[in-house]
This record gives sequence, C-alpha cells and structure tokens, in this order.
Amino acid sequence: MYRLIYQDGDTSQSFTFATGEVVIGRSPECNVVLKDFGISRQHAKIVVDEEGARIVDLKSKNGTQVNGVPIVEAPLKDSDRILLGKFQLTFSKSLEGKVVLDEAKPLSEEAGTIIRSVGELSKLLSASDTGAAAPALADKRAPADVQELAKSNRILKVLTEFSRDLIATRPVEEVLHQVMDIVFDHVPADRGFLMLHEEGSDKLIPMVVKHRSTPSSGDQARISISKTIADRVIKDRVSILTSDALVDPRFGAGDSIRFHGIRSAMCAPLWNKEQVIGIVHVDSPMLTNCFNLNDLDLLTALANYAAVAVERARLNQRIVAEEKKRERLGRFLSPQVTARIIATSESQSAALGVPEEREVSVLFADIVGFTPLSESMSPAAVALVLNDYLSRMTDVIFKHEGTLDKFIGDAIMAVFGAPLDMPDHASRAIKTALEMLERLEEFNSERKEGPHLQIRIGINSGKAVAGEIGSINKKEYTVLGDTVNTASRLESSVATPMTVVIGENTYAMVKDEFQCRSLGPKELKGKGKVVAAFEVLGPLRASAPRSGAASRGA
Repeated sequence: MYRLIYQDGDTSQSFTFATGEVVIGRSPECNVVLKDFGISRQHAKIVVDEEGARIVDLKSKNGTQVNGVPIVEAPLKDSDRILLGKFQLTFSKSLEGKVVLDEAKPLSEEAGTIIRSVGELSKLLSASDTGAAAPALADKRAPADVQELAKSNRILKVLTEFSRDLIATRPVEEVLHQVMDIVFDHVPADRGFLMLHEEGSDKLIPMVVKHRSTPSSGDQARISISKTIADRVIKDRVSILTSDALVDPRFGAGDSIRFHGIRSAMCAPLWNKEQVIGIVHVDSPMLTNCFNLNDLDLLTALANYAAVAVERARLNQRIVAEEKKRERLGRFLSPQVTARIIATSESQSAALGVPEEREVSVLFADIVGFTPLSESMSPAAVALVLNDYLSRMTDVIFKHEGTLDKFIGDAIMAVFGAPLDMPDHASRAIKTALEMLERLEEFNSERKEGPHLQIRIGINSGKAVAGEIGSINKKEYTVLGDTVNTASRLESSVATPMTVVIGENTYAMVKDEFQCRSLGPKELKGKGKVVAAFEVLGPLRASAPRSGAASRGA
C-alpha cells in the first residue's frame, strides 16, 4: 500500500492506493484532483507494478520534480517529495501491510497470560503518594509493599521524564514516533507498533512500526497479532501480556518453541479517562518470558501519557487550522457567517475553496470622480478618507451578511448568496445599497472640511461561479461570470450619483418589496443584447420615495 499526502488549504489530505496507475491533475476525471491553476489537467501519473512505484510526467506545462530534481520518469521511495509545478506532495509507503490483526488467533486466558485493567494501575500510582511522602517508613513495610512501592516509583520516574519530553507542542506524527522511542528505552522489546483509530470510524490504522534492529527479510518486518487481543484491549480497557505458545492450541509448548519460537508480547490501550484512541503493541520473537507484570504496568502508564499527548497534538492542530481559517474568512465575511462556516462539517467547509456555480446577487459601489478629487489631496489625506469610507461601507455589508469580494481602488465589490446559500440574496443586496447611501450621508455630514463624496451602486442577480481563484502562492475568494460583469456595467454606465440601479433578474425577485422606476432598455459594453434596468427608490411600505434618492437620480 502507498499514500500521497498533500495540503488542501488548511486541511491535510491523503490518497491511498496499491497497484495500477494513479493519475494526478486538475481535471475532475483524475484519481487525485488538485484544484490549482499551476497544475495541468493531467499532470503526472504514478505507476505501481512488480518492480515497485515510479512517477511519470504527462508532458505537463510546469513540469514534475522529485526531491528537487526535474524528471520525465523516476522511481519513488518512501518519503520522496513530489513537486507538480509548485504544488508539493509526499509519497509514503503505507504501514498497513506491516501490521496484521489475525482473526484466526484466539486469546487464551490460561496460566502465563495476564489481563490487567487500567484502573488497577491508577490505584497503584495513587498508593505511591504515601510512600513518596515518607520514604523513612519504607523499611518498616512488608516485603510485598516495598516491592510495589519500588514498582510505582519506577513508573513515576519514567512518566516524569516522558511528560517533560512531550510538553512541547509538536505535530501528531512526531509525537507518535517519540512515544515509541520512549517505550523502547524502558521496555525490553525487539519490535512494536502503535495504531490509532481512523478519525470518524473504528478502523485501526498503523502509524508507527519500530524494530530494535533491522529485519533481515521482509517477512520478519511483518508483525502479526491476534485481532481478538486488540479488540479485548480496546473494548474492556485492559492491558494484556501473553505468548504465542498459549495462543495456538495446535502445538504443544515444546513444538511451539522449536518451530515457531515462543515470543512474549504485550498490548495496551492508548487511553485517556474513558476514551480509547488506539493500541500500542510490543513483542520479542525469540525470547521467552521477556516481559513481566512490572513491564506491563509501565507500558500501560506510557500508553496513557501517549494518548494524552496525541489528543493534545490533535487539539493544537485543530486550533491552528481553525485560527488560520477564521483569519482567512474574516477578511471577506462577517463574524456571524465566519462562525457558521467554522461550525459546519469538514465536507461542507472544504467546499468553500472549490469553484462552483451559485445563485447570487453582486453589488458594485464606486465613488464618483474620486480620481480628480484625490489629485488635490495629499496621499496621507487620501488614505485617511478612503480608510474611513471603506470601513463604514464594509460594516454595512457585514451587517447584512454579505461577502466582501474585493476593493478595486475606491470601488467595492460585494456578493450575497456565496459562500453560504442565501434565499433572499437580492433583497439583502438592495438593503445594503440603501443603507450605504445613508451611511455616506452621515460620513459627509461629519466631515465639515474636506471633500463630500457621492457614490453609484449597481446590482445584478443570477448564476455565477464562486470559489477561491488565483495562483499557487495567492488565492482569493471571488465570483466570476456574466452576472458579475452586468452588475459592474450597471454601476459604471447606467447609475447616476447617489442612486441604486438593478438588473431585470434582481427586479423580478424584489418588485413586491421595493419601489422601483424603470429606466428602460440599456446597451451595456460587452453585452450582445440590451438589458432592462431599474432604479430602486425605496421600500414599498414607504408612502414616498426615499428622501433625495429620486431627485438625485433624475
């Protein structure tokens, strides 16, 4: 089994495959689809056959590299870095074939097998507190008590070192490898592995496989344990110490030693309170009675700390990803919409950056004559006026849960109906436009000195492609299509100062809510046919047109 690991926005993605061909590219027909314009439609393919895995460039525009070297065709090794244009993927040999949960192996609970509840370990550690506080009393204890105290002190010492090593914030993969390194430092195991539950399912996925010495053959690198043991460890939250001689009833002890080699093995749950997130298994293929109860308790304690460390690393990853997502969304969405998107499932939120067709209303607002006006002002004064004006207009857009698409100089482009569906997107766009005019009047009234601004607003509704568009290094959320172009033309060619002009699609959606005046058919630049345009005068419930709107538009 093999895996391709790559980053899709803030989310780490992986694609698992075995044999055959895996085509990578921008086309939806590819096995691995990368939504990046630096990627060709069919950029490269990975071929897996009896000779191993290799990558072949499919005459891509921006080329393919392996570990920084441009290639046409090249073999792939574990952890190779693949660069398609500027998009990086990591090729990894999956560990699934190296760990086998054998359903044919039962669990024997006869002599030699120890099954210990993790609750017993908690009692052992709590009992050590008294002994640690009064070491002088240790010589007065019974020999069994002294032995238990020494055992618990050893565990506490190892855990203290363990917690110090894992206190730093690190990626999950790094934490898992360090956990197995610490286990091998304190448990006399020859090999072992750590498995975690796949998020959202009960399937166990091998994450780390470790050998004290390099296996002499591929078969020796493969570790097989009883699935019954793994299931029992997870379900009952117990640790198990056993050996193959007691697990396979087909052989006597002597035969098992001679032909198969009795091996000691221990398996413990990665547990934190009532939650089990995986298992850790260690064994010795050649040594009998390699482990004892002390080792089992130590492995159980280490597994508990490992689970806490893994959960902490996962939490840190989620926090970092959410902060990045919130920061990115906050640039063009209101806090309310950002919170709703963050709260959605991964499948829904992942769709944010994938271009898709949506029903939207697009608003363009532009300051009338700002270029000649700014020529009489210093750059600092221009920036001060624009920042104040744009901040007020953005607040209005966010108030009605619109998306701030972009600033185009002194112009504003806003979208209603993307990235979240909005059945009343046309109504919200017009309410935003009318309130923008009101806020601008307040802006002008507060500025006793300096220029008084006027704006034109155009709105159009219809289908548009919405998603993150741009280069490999920089992408922005935006909408594209004829609906957008028409809205821009209505603002620049039809609207007059301090008026709101809408297209016929928008008018059809709001004619029962707003009072509008027909401006007749209009020829717009770039449009093959005339477009009906309407001026918004105000809400229908008003007895007269909104103050000043009609007169300014006449």
